[in-house]
Amino acid sequence: MVQTRSRNRKEEILELAITLLQTKGFESFSYQDLSSAMGITKASIHHHFPRKEDLGVALCQWIKTWHEQRFQQAKTEFPDPWQRLDAYLNWSLQYAKGANKICPLSSLQADINLLPVSMCQSIAELDQHEIDFISSILADGRAKKTMHFLGDANHQAMLLVLACKGALQYSRIHGLEVFEQVMAQYKNTLKI
Repeated sequence: MVQTRSRNRKEEILELAITLLQTKGFESFSYQDLSSAMGITKASIHHHFPRKEDLGVALCQWIKTWHEQRFQQAKTEFPDPWQRLDAYLNWSLQYAKGANKICPLSSLQADINLLPVSMCQSIAELDQHEIDFISSILADGRAKKTMHFLGDANHQAMLLVLACKGALQYSRIHGLEVFEQVMAQYKNTLKI
C-alpha cells in the first residue's frame, strides 16, 4: 500500500509540475510552490525528485509518454493523413488550453539557456519525436497524393510545428480563433 501511495504522490507532483510549467515556466516555479499547493513538505518532493533537474527530466519523459499515446492513437484511429493532422492540431490546442497555459514543450524551450544539459538533451529528443510524427503524416499524405508541398517532409514538419506553436502563443493574446485561422491557412498550403 505504501508503494502505491508513493507512486501516486510522484504522479501528483508531476501533474502539478506540468501545470506550473505551462503557467509559470520551469525556472519560475519552485519546490516551495509544489509543496504549498499540495500541502506536503519539500522533503516529500525531494524524496521523489532529489534535484529540480531530476524533476525536469521526469517532466520531459511525461510529455514524451503523452506524445506517444496520442501519436499511437492517431495512427490507429485515423488512417487518413488529414485526419491524423487534425487530431494533432486538436490535441495541441487542448494541451495548451486553460488559464494562461502554453504548450509545456514550448515552455521548456523558452528556458533552454538556463537548463542543465540532461534536460536540454531530453527536450531535443522531444522536439525530434514531434517532428518525426508530423513528418510521417506529411510523407504519407504526399505518397497518397492528398498533400502537396515542396522539399523534404521533415523540413515541412518543422514549419508546421513552428506555425502551430506560434499560433498557440498568439492565441493567448488574440483568442483561439487565431490558432484556427493560422492552422486553416497552413493546411491550405498543403492542398495547392
